[in-house]
Order: sequence, then C-alpha cells, then structure tokens
Amino acid sequence: MGVLRNISFLLYGSKNFSKNGFARASMTWDKSVMERRLEGRVVMVTGANQGLGFETSQELARRGATLYMVCRNPIRGEEAVQKVRQVTGNQDVHLQVCDVSSLASIESLVREWEAANRPLHVLINNAGILVHEFIPSADGYESCFATSTLGAFALTWALGPVLRRSAPSRVVFVSSGGMYTAPLEVRNVSNDDLKIGKYDGMLAYSRDKRRQVALAEKFAELWGPEGVGVYSMHPGWATTEGVKKSIPGFYSFYRDSFREVGQGADTIVWLALQDASALQPGAFYLDRAAQPKHLRFAGTQYSKQQVDELWSALERICVDKVKPAGEGAS
Repeated sequence: MGVLRNISFLLYGSKNFSKNGFARASMTWDKSVMERRLEGRVVMVTGANQGLGFETSQELARRGATLYMVCRNPIRGEEAVQKVRQVTGNQDVHLQVCDVSSLASIESLVREWEAANRPLHVLINNAGILVHEFIPSADGYESCFATSTLGAFALTWALGPVLRRSAPSRVVFVSSGGMYTAPLEVRNVSNDDLKIGKYDGMLAYSRDKRRQVALAEKFAELWGPEGVGVYSMHPGWATTEGVKKSIPGFYSFYRDSFREVGQGADTIVWLALQDASALQPGAFYLDRAAQPKHLRFAGTQYSKQQVDELWSALERICVDKVKPAGEGAS
C-alpha cells in the first residue's frame, strides 16, 4: 500500500504541486480578492521568521493587518519583524516569542494575549519541522508531533475563546501534500512507535500533516456555528530553505518544478482574505480551490470516530498544561 501511495503522490504532485500547476490554476482566478485590505484585523502567523511564514507575514502586513509574528528565537524574530516593517511600511507588526513545540511556551503566549485583552481575527498555524533523527521536545514528545500536531492544536484550542469572541474569524493550518502518503495515525498519536528501530522523519512529517487536515475538520465542526472558519491548505512544492535542508534529494530531483515561495504562500493569504461564504468549512485547499483529501488507491480514508479519538488524545495532553483564554492559570 505504501508503494501505491508514493506513486500516486508523485504522479499527482508532479502535475498539481509544481510551478506549472500553479500557472495553470491561476489562469481562472478572481484577482480582486487579493486587493482587499486588513486594517483593523489582528493576525497571528507562527513560524514567521523564514520561508512561507515570512512571506505570508509580508503579504498580510502589506494589506494593513495588525500582525504578530510568532518566532521561537527572539533575535531572528526581531530581525524578521524589522524587515517586514521596512519592506511593507506597516509599523503595526510585532514579535511574539513562542516555541510552538513547548506547551509551557504556548501557555505563556495565551496568558500574555489574555492580559492584553487583544482580539484575534486570523490565526495561521505555519510552524513545522522535518528532521531525520528522533529529537524530543521540551515536553519529551517527538519533535514533529510536538510542533505540527500538538503545538498547533494547543495554540488553536487555547485561543479558541478569543477567536470566537473576535468572530468573524478564521484559522488556517499550513499542511503539506505529504499528508497524502499517510493515513490518520491515532493509535501512536505522538509518534512514539518511531523510537523503535531507524527513525523515519518523512513518516512522522506525513502523519502530522495528515493530522492537521483532520484537526481542521474537527475545529470547523465545533466552531463554525460561532463564526470561526477553519481550513487546511497545501502550498505546493515551494522553494524554501527548510525544504532544501530537510529533503535535499527530493528538492534536487524536482527543483526545476518547484514554485517560488510567494506562489506557495498565495493560498494562505487568499484564505485570510476570501469571504467565508465562498469557502468550504474544514476543506483542504491548494491554489485557491478545495482539493480531495485522499488519492486514488492510497487507502488513507478515516472515520469521524478516528478524528474524535485524535482530538480527545490531544485534549488529554493539554488539559493540565495549557488553559484556554479566559480560564487563566490555576
């Protein structure tokens, strides 16, 4: 089954995730959406000091957003903030120091946000990691899970009361086409099984990107009636330093097909700007269009019960470590 998944992924990806796929899709777009402004809207972007997060931050700042760039390294984060201010002319751009792989760090961010009595209209969960050795997080979890699944869940879940009070608001999970190569793994929810034998970083990454898609569905189901739109997306094969470093062989082989970073960030920005009525709650987007979540013959379909199991497992991990805004520290 894994071989079929990978073949399907490469065939589908070569056609749709490449720069040619972007060019083909863009021929039918309504470009007026991207002319909209974001004055008065508070936006948070995680993993914002480089790659897709930095590009997205620039584009949202250009449109007048009050922007909070979440970065774990304060020095690199401050440099990124200054660059965005300089390039866009928007001085309402701020650094929010947080390591999204650490529940204590997320708790601190939420408490700080709560104390400032700040609204939040757009949350973009972009922070991610792909490594090739088992590296434990501050909480002892496998690092990809800690960042892409647990961290993204904890931050969104804890800021939920703020997002609901700020409605209409929205959340975007920056997933990956890699999720097509993995089913929804809930039995080994924290990837602990990958400690055994040779660690498979690509498998961990694909699992967690699949989990993000499932979490977007659950958040959309729970919060949609309260005016919070939740979506996941795939940027396509975009040329970032993270991609070059983490999957150099894949990048070298397909580099002529890779998109520019701006093309990868395009749908993230579009999801922040588009009318909620034109979007499908819980959908998975690529190039401004909802996409199938499973490839033919891949065998990755999952049930609502599995999504609920994932949610419950993550909630159990978070419940004593991160308090939703409004509940405060006990």
